[in-house]
Amino acid sequence: MRKTRLFILLAVYLAVFTVSCKKTTETPRGKYAVGVFVVNEGNFTEANGSVGFYNPQDQSVVTDVYAEENGVAPGGVLQSVYFYNNLAFIIDQVGSRIEVVEAETFKPVATIETGLSTPRYMVVANGKGYVSNWGPFDSNFNLPESFVAVIDLNDFTISKTIPATSGPEGLFAFGNRVLVAASFAAEVQILDTDNDSFTGKIDVADGPKTFVEDKNGKVWLLSSSYVTGAALSQLDAAAGTVLKSFPVSSSAMRLAINGSGDQLYYLAAPFGADAEVKTVGIDATEDASEALITAPNLYGLGVDPASGIIYVGNHNGFQGNGTVLRYDGATMLDSFAAGVGPNGFVFRQ
Repeated sequence: MRKTRLFILLAVYLAVFTVSCKKTTETPRGKYAVGVFVVNEGNFTEANGSVGFYNPQDQSVVTDVYAEENGVAPGGVLQSVYFYNNLAFIIDQVGSRIEVVEAETFKPVATIETGLSTPRYMVVANGKGYVSNWGPFDSNFNLPESFVAVIDLNDFTISKTIPATSGPEGLFAFGNRVLVAASFAAEVQILDTDNDSFTGKIDVADGPKTFVEDKNGKVWLLSSSYVTGAALSQLDAAAGTVLKSFPVSSSAMRLAINGSGDQLYYLAAPFGADAEVKTVGIDATEDASEALITAPNLYGLGVDPASGIIYVGNHNGFQGNGTVLRYDGATMLDSFAAGVGPNGFVFRQ
């Protein structure tokens, strides 16, 4: 009996010791590990962009995470922020640079300044980073020197630049390929990441801008042109074909999808009229008849994949800081302070 007790005690001790060791070896997560990041574009003339952070659990707000952690604002005009593993890439379009920081602490890792020219958006595919770059405008306001930059993620240098059709904007990675939206044209280019060259294109509505993926693995594209209007198109990325396309409200600028991948949301901001957020299911063949949200100065759009809460950025006329509005469907829940020109959101779970 005594031996049995000793054996049980020893087993319990080993179990407790093992669990204790596992707990002590876990790496603690940073304070920005879970929450909503707000991309605050900033004014072009003042280069005062920033990245904000909102914690839905305690509703706390940090209007400038980089400044909070490093004592200095990132500056620039921020087009987007891309997260990959434990890193965040802050893309400054006017400064033609990318600040690389730790995703959960926002401590600096590297600055990429060589080989970029008006960078816009980024994805990672095949172990490499890909960044769309507009390049400089010519005298006719065209973009003849547009390209996609390839980032070596080992040393954060530009290893190659790939000439692209005018105005490359949103990117979508799948397998060893990347779709590149040529926003000054009517096509989506197909980039082979094995040899870093374009191998084909998909003809789409004028002014392709941004992509999302639905629950069936189909890719949705939002296009918008001042001349021909705006459209939503469903693509079969693997086949390189358009499955369906239909017109939507003019001056469409943002596209999002819910967490279950079956409901699309887009933001349209026509000149001289209030902006609208509309939503359609992925089986739709025509635009929604009514807007879900209507308000002035709407600029950014995101949908929390976990809660379904809609986040809308209000630029407040770029007169000082912006505001983020949160909606449950058409019902406004609350709002919180943002930086200048909140243009997008990144949700980290």
